[in-house]
Amino acid sequence: MHRFPRSARLLTPASFKAVFADGRRFSFPGLTAVVRSNAEAHPRLGLAIAKKSLKRAVARNQVKRWARESFRLHAADLSAVDVVVLARADAGKVPPERLRESFELLWSRLKA
Repeated sequence: MHRFPRSARLLTPASFKAVFADGRRFSFPGLTAVVRSNAEAHPRLGLAIAKKSLKRAVARNQVKRWARESFRLHAADLSAVDVVVLARADAGKVPPERLRESFELLWSRLKA
């Protein structure tokens, strides 16, 4: 069984602020990712899925599950970076398959 351990998460507001202040933005259909290198030996993921972009809790939780699962599968291939995933305003209109493709595109860009 694979896990999403505490060490693989961005937990503090200061961590999120640092990523937003110094990070590079990548935009995809339905989501935006802000990426910054970190001093840790492994990548970390933070999620900021707002009610403004996805009104229903079911939809927000689904996007968060997809993000965590996709990150977990690709974390071994990533360098030491902090990634914050944000849902865009059009996230509710993007088909689920396209959102999953967006996550795959994000990880492929970060590997390169």
